[in-house]
Amino acid sequence: MKGGLGLFLGRVGGVAGALVVGQVVLGLTFVVGARSMSPTTLGLIATCAAIGQVAATVVDFGLINYLVRETASGRITSDRARALTAAKRPWALAVLLVVGIGSSLLLAPSPGVGLILALVGAGVWEAQNANGLLRARELFAKASTGQIVGRVGGLVAVLVLALAGAGDYALATAIPLSFLLEAVLDRVFLGRAVERHRGTAGEMVTAHRESVGYGMATLAVSAQQLDTPLVTAGGGAYEGGLYAAAGRLIGPLNFLANSVGLVAGPWLARAGTDPAALRGEERRVLRVSLALCVAPLLLAVVGPPVIPLLLGEEYRSSGTVFAVLAVGAVIVTLNQPFAVILQNRGRPQTVAVGIAVGLGVGLVATFVLSTLGGAVWAAVGYVISQFVIFVLLGLGARRARRDGVMAAAPATTRDAPETS
Repeated sequence: MKGGLGLFLGRVGGVAGALVVGQVVLGLTFVVGARSMSPTTLGLIATCAAIGQVAATVVDFGLINYLVRETASGRITSDRARALTAAKRPWALAVLLVVGIGSSLLLAPSPGVGLILALVGAGVWEAQNANGLLRARELFAKASTGQIVGRVGGLVAVLVLALAGAGDYALATAIPLSFLLEAVLDRVFLGRAVERHRGTAGEMVTAHRESVGYGMATLAVSAQQLDTPLVTAGGGAYEGGLYAAAGRLIGPLNFLANSVGLVAGPWLARAGTDPAALRGEERRVLRVSLALCVAPLLLAVVGPPVIPLLLGEEYRSSGTVFAVLAVGAVIVTLNQPFAVILQNRGRPQTVAVGIAVGLGVGLVATFVLSTLGGAVWAAVGYVISQFVIFVLLGLGARRARRDGVMAAAPATTRDAPETS
């Protein structure tokens, strides 16, 4: 492939840089919010937000990541990908608003806070789809800009409302606002579509059948958001708040894994069907992922003494939770290349099964352990989940490479890539 390692690292670095800045800003948003409320209130707000984020992931079920790969390989045009997401929008947003309103009014500290948090799912779905459409057109810089601006907007909102004395509303407003701002800016960057009509229901169903593996892979990234409601249910809202505080601060560690996954998918798709070339690019992705594991290992040591200084003594246990989750972040970083290799080689079902099994085991462990030892023990469930996924995907990728399974051949014509 043209550009080789330098181009791949440049793209990973660009995406990773945007993700880490966005996650750091999001972490600061939670720090400001946490300092203006008790762990119990934070636990309830974080639980509502987590339900919205997970609901958006479930409703999307890997469609956008599948469309990114198909566009990169030339099998569909970027306008067709956009038409399919447009066809899905009406019912996707309707489902997310119903889920958001129901869960937030039931769990939020107050009805007003609940109504605002009900927008989280819709905001996340719009943001991740618009971001994916930009990535499909290789507009990585614009996708990164939208994400960063959105997170900064959320931070400004939480600072203004916290200073005004609206502590509970500050964080509840900042979370959905950050995603909605990202979605709006990304849509501006996308501009008008050449193909104006929406995709048909039949086309959308067909695409979803192909995106099952991507959907399960995306759920793995959302496992930490699934953890928060389970810790709240098993250990109570106070333990849920301690866990949520550490979970949000762990975000900058997972950016490494996410950046590899976002870049490696279209990168490997462009490698084509030449066995030697594809194996070489896969080894490159694996080596980069292994090197990126150093960061979460170092921060696992630094986190415990620093987190109480950021959040206050009431959140001291969050430091230990952070260290355990950082170990899980190491495994997440190693899982990404295996998932992308399997998906690119036409085995998304292997990814789906491996992640479903690991996710199920980990979530059960999280709930059970939270009832026994609170937030700290619950974090071990996340590590268990990622380790099971690592074993299953690693074995699957080894079999696929050994059997010589190849990705489907790209189409002979496709959109010219756009530079950002």
